[in-house]
Amino acid sequence: MQTYDVVVIGGGPAGSMAALTAAEGGLATLMVERDPVIGSPVRCAEGVDEKGLSEFFTPRPEWVAAEIESYCLVAPDGTKVEMAAGGGKGYILERLVFDRMIAQEAAGKGAKVLTAVEAVGMSGYDGGFRTVSLSNCDRKWDVRARVVVAADGVESRAARWAGLETSVNPHDMETCAQVTLAGIDFEPNMFRMYFTNEFAPRGYAWLFPKGKGTANVGLGIAGDFALGKRPFQYLDAFLAKYFPAAAVVSRTIGGVPCTGGIKKMIADGVMVCGDAAHMANPITGGGIINGMIAGRIAGETALAALKMGDAAEAALRPYVKRCNERFGDMNRRFYRLKEGILNLPDERFNSLAHELIEIPVDKRTPVRVLMSALASQPQFLLLLARVVF
Repeated sequence: MQTYDVVVIGGGPAGSMAALTAAEGGLATLMVERDPVIGSPVRCAEGVDEKGLSEFFTPRPEWVAAEIESYCLVAPDGTKVEMAAGGGKGYILERLVFDRMIAQEAAGKGAKVLTAVEAVGMSGYDGGFRTVSLSNCDRKWDVRARVVVAADGVESRAARWAGLETSVNPHDMETCAQVTLAGIDFEPNMFRMYFTNEFAPRGYAWLFPKGKGTANVGLGIAGDFALGKRPFQYLDAFLAKYFPAAAVVSRTIGGVPCTGGIKKMIADGVMVCGDAAHMANPITGGGIINGMIAGRIAGETALAALKMGDAAEAALRPYVKRCNERFGDMNRRFYRLKEGILNLPDERFNSLAHELIEIPVDKRTPVRVLMSALASQPQFLLLLARVVF
């Protein structure tokens, strides 16, 4: 049985960043991805902020589809509120190219990368190792790992094999449907968010530019609303109203756990990161950058722990502390804010939009929008102040 210092389960941005960091530090690293192609299928709107991305990579034309310089909030009655991208611009990625690039960087540093290989089981922690069972279309085999990084997405089984709870209440699972549209007219450097309980109850719809006439258009709804009506039924009705003549060139569906994070994300020899650990921002659903941050911290934590010769749970606690400092504590606050913002009725969204368009464009900021939205809910205003300041 082959032995590795680190086995990473899942080849998305979180997993690939963990593999890259571990291999760069000289650890014998294996990363397995159950899909045949890294980055496919794309179940993501593909947006990131410049500040977060620049911590890892300089943007490259081959994996940047569009630059975002402004935002537009669209109220249920169609009122549009435009604002500049405060705190820096954003990017819409080509995830198929971007994800593959990170995996290639990991391989270049010495990580072994296997696709179309699924982790199908994991043993308990015994003598400083876990045994991970792998399978492909030809065979099954086992490998030993001193550290396992569980980055296997929303449906993570690896964390559960380690005894960690990753289940999601339907209320906190944003169920998302998205299409790529062609032949539509929009501002090429503007991201749109549509707030409407008719089409996206307890969520929102979006338009992310992908190039001339092409955009990712989708919506996310609270999971308890998806029980009686499927997300694509909401999305098709939304498209019929806003983009009736558009050509649909692709469709995808997925879920984003918006819980603010799982309660426990380490066990003996195991760290959980990315969507498997519910690291997405509970308000926006964005999780690429947080996943990459966690992946890097996981790789660094594995390196430090194995240098000391111990990867038991106590040795992995710095991973939890650092993730909380970077985004975990903030995500828990965002979760509480989500409950205040996404419960607003359409009438309040409309009146809020009418108030905001009276403010000069250069004075419209995301914080100003949130403060106006929560003006009648003082318990959330105090929380917002803690988030901002």
